[in-house]
Amino acid sequence: MSVVFTLEVRPYGSSGAYTDITDLLKEQGFKWSRNDIDAANSGRDTQDGLMHRRRVASPKRYDLSCRPLRQEELSALLTLIDYEWLDVRAYDPKTMTKVTKKMYVSTVPATFLFDDGIKQWWTGVAFNMIEQ
Repeated sequence: MSVVFTLEVRPYGSSGAYTDITDLLKEQGFKWSRNDIDAANSGRDTQDGLMHRRRVASPKRYDLSCRPLRQEELSALLTLIDYEWLDVRAYDPKTMTKVTKKMYVSTVPATFLFDDGIKQWWTGVAFNMIEQ
């Protein structure tokens, strides 16, 4: 059974509906990664040269890049992801299922592209969602 890729977001703990932001992403605009966090005593031993490691967590990170957005789309996106914490539902390539994670958003740049006389357009919208 295949899972259709979607990226859905809502404020953390909300019982409201998720907002699907998949259509705001550009082609290849979703990058999944695992970020290992090691214990303080992990590292290479200078006596025997061996690497000693104790992984304490592996939070997931999504690097997102958007297609050019109209002002209204950008405003709605920035409002949606402005919460301290978000519930995020997305496809997990490891488990091959849709998963829900508590995540936060880091810096969100946006560059004004042009005004076509009807709409204002923005580009360069990219941000990370990082698991708690």
